[in-house]
Amino acid sequence: MQISIDIQDDIYQRLQKAGIDIQSRFNEYLASLTYKNSKQYEEDKAYFQQALDEAESGKAKLLDEEQYEKEMKAFESSL
Repeated sequence: MQISIDIQDDIYQRLQKAGIDIQSRFNEYLASLTYKNSKQYEEDKAYFQQALDEAESGKAKLLDEEQYEKEMKAFESSL
């Protein structure tokens, strides 16, 4: 399916100068709209809300920056 949109000339020129792939960005935007209306979105939202609540209440132990970097490097090495 193909659709067309009207974009103001000045906005289009700024997008082109910035090297933005309008088609890809538009597709990403449409995909995000469908995600926000999905069951997966609601599940993800609940998961992250629970994680935030645990962090704020002190139930979850947070890593400091040094620990985070160390664990991320170990994870990347394991890939």
